[in-house]
Amino acid sequence: MSKQIALVGKPNCGKSSLFNLITGLNQKIANYSGATVDRKTGHFLEFKIIDLPGIKTLKSVTEEEKISKQAILDYSLLASPILFIANGMLLEDNLLLFSEIADFQIPCILVINFKDDLLEHQIEIDLEQLQNTIGCPALLMNSRTGEGLDEVKRAIIKDEFQIPNAVCRSLYDKFEDDKIANEYKNLVANSDQFDTQLFQDDFHKRQKIIGSIIQSTTHYKDSNSFLENSKKWDKILLNPFWGILLFLFTMLVIFQSMFFLAGFPMDLIDQSFSILSVWSKKVIGIEWLGSLVGDGIIPGLGGVLIFIPQIAILFFLLGVLEHSGYLARISYISNRFLSKFGLSGQSVIPLMSSWACAIPAIMSAKAIQNPKERIAVILASPLMTCSARLPVYTILIAIMVPNKDLGFFNYQGLIMLGLYLLGVIATLVVAYIVSTKTKVKGSKLWALELPVYRIPNWRNVFLNAYQKTKSFVIDAGKVIFIVSMVLWLLASFSPKSEEFIDAKYNGISKKENSDPTSSTDISRDAVALEYSYAGYLGKIIEPVIKPLGYDWKIGIALISSFAAREVFVGSLATIYSVGSEEEGLIQDRLTREVNIETGQPRYNTATIVSLLLFYVFALQCMSTLAIVKKETGNWTYPILQFVGMGLLAYVAAFIGYVLCN
Repeated sequence: MSKQIALVGKPNCGKSSLFNLITGLNQKIANYSGATVDRKTGHFLEFKIIDLPGIKTLKSVTEEEKISKQAILDYSLLASPILFIANGMLLEDNLLLFSEIADFQIPCILVINFKDDLLEHQIEIDLEQLQNTIGCPALLMNSRTGEGLDEVKRAIIKDEFQIPNAVCRSLYDKFEDDKIANEYKNLVANSDQFDTQLFQDDFHKRQKIIGSIIQSTTHYKDSNSFLENSKKWDKILLNPFWGILLFLFTMLVIFQSMFFLAGFPMDLIDQSFSILSVWSKKVIGIEWLGSLVGDGIIPGLGGVLIFIPQIAILFFLLGVLEHSGYLARISYISNRFLSKFGLSGQSVIPLMSSWACAIPAIMSAKAIQNPKERIAVILASPLMTCSARLPVYTILIAIMVPNKDLGFFNYQGLIMLGLYLLGVIATLVVAYIVSTKTKVKGSKLWALELPVYRIPNWRNVFLNAYQKTKSFVIDAGKVIFIVSMVLWLLASFSPKSEEFIDAKYNGISKKENSDPTSSTDISRDAVALEYSYAGYLGKIIEPVIKPLGYDWKIGIALISSFAAREVFVGSLATIYSVGSEEEGLIQDRLTREVNIETGQPRYNTATIVSLLLFYVFALQCMSTLAIVKKETGNWTYPILQFVGMGLLAYVAAFIGYVLCN
């Protein structure tokens, strides 16, 4: 039986990076029993390594931190060793948590991380004196480069874990009496009823003792380089006025970069799939199979893969903000503003992660201490513009707005920013309604720890962007593959005979020839598509969506995109490709589409604005609804969420179409 070792530490201590270094690729990710919080386990030789979620204190009451707290309590009974990871730049703060764990007399090794930051700011730690004081080994390393990893592995192999001194015993001097020990453990285990004054007294006592330990073991040769520089940056970035403006400017730069940097690779991918579609139909000898591959699968997949550059850039830039320490500052400066909507700065990171995907945002809401605020974030976060909406926005904006610059800025980037801000506004309004109307009890207690400013770990940033982009492509690709084949079948076959379709096409052609003002230029392929199974399905829902400026083709794409929003563009690409002899880029095919009734472009300004507004508000993601159900424990919240956002999307799309028509 392998020996179990837990990695424990505060958020932003580099614990997960060390876990990756120790276990390498020999790891797996699952969920804790009864929770959606990730549980990472791996192996190093005969040792089983467990990466527990970050925890600020054993008095924590959040769902995520309760998992770590319960595990630590269990280890105190089993005497399982703990590898405690401390942020060297915030050592005093991290040792406060270590002192609480020391109370339970669990064998430990203290690993002080970010050695490079300590060297840069000329901070020296007397490891020998620190070890003698705390009573267990203390090692120095850098999880970003792997420096010091060999010493950590050697300490694990030689089983150098020792029971630390109870230097900050807060309630009892000794645990020799099992009854007293059990009383203390029960008190910590039920800390959601922890007396506030007792908590504060305990914290101040620990702070005083840990402060004296830091003073005797840590030496600052040039304290100004660390403290003063941090204060200078915070004066600007934490300013309630300039801080918000800089944040908005930062997000604008991100959106501008998404269009500017992704332009060439997106065109290259689009052209490659267009060529591949033509080539596959020529090479595959079986006509129906060639049509399935060239008109169905390839255009559908191309409709999603074309957006890999933009999504990768978005994830990369958001990762830079997080790893540099700036994202935590956004939580601080937004706290006062968000409090007007029933939220706190603690909600910012889950909400901003919704720009990638609402699912991890909803799952990360476990870290929010206030139950009422947690429900508000769960219900409102799908209104934040996720990466799945990005393909829809990009293609529609490109059709509606010319790629022209307004000085430094680009028109398309400004509209994209406007759509993101519209999502933010909707999120805040819904959060306010939920926080004021829900009967869930709330709590005002919230504390924020600001990480030090640092140059991002580029390896982790790139790896994070790669993994998230890969996950997006694989998850979307599976759905697109299935939907593309289904749509191809529905669009390629008809309950009507070929003679019927020919007769309909000939009738339209005669009408066009007799009317010189006609500019519809309808092909036989378009007529065949209209009378296919897909056409009849679209015709059924067309009366409902016609007031929004949509036809039956758009209706089919809307239905298919309820599986996942990003399916919309791929579905349109498949629909317009089936049976068509005209090849070209996805954007060109949509631009050429004509409204049969008016002879005008189908995707005019009014229709595009309507579609954009619809996708800003609609909840078209079945996976999100499933996660909401799991997190809230019943179907009431997801049903209300789906219906409410659907009605909001329909009304907004209708108003947008009427005003722009």
